Amino acid sequence: MSRYLIVTSRDLHEYASSSYILELAGSLRNRGHEVTLYLVENGVLAARKGAQLAARLNELSRAGVTVLAEDVSAKARGIEQVAEGVRLSTMDELADLVVDGCDKVIWY
Repeated sequence: MSRYLIVTSRDLHEYASSSYILELAGSLRNRGHEVTLYLVENGVLAARKGAQLAARLNELSRAGVTVLAEDVSAKARGIEQVAEGVRLSTMDELADLVVDGCDKVIWY
């Protein structure tokens, strides 16, 4: 089993290909891999409580995908509450994941 880190800085509502990232995270998890989806910059917009993709992020979390949203990006975009299944994180945690916490990094 591999450990995947998928990082997205794009607004998942804005790009049609962004749905592929969510599908990839779920598919890798279904195949038994450990998956972390890390939302940063405009990627955190999907993690906003009540956002259109919030339910999808919650589904991924319930399926075993760790869903993290970078705290400074969220604060800069006025996000005070994140969706269920999403946890606020720091850039330090992202750095740790890149260096030691995963086997493969996909940055979208």
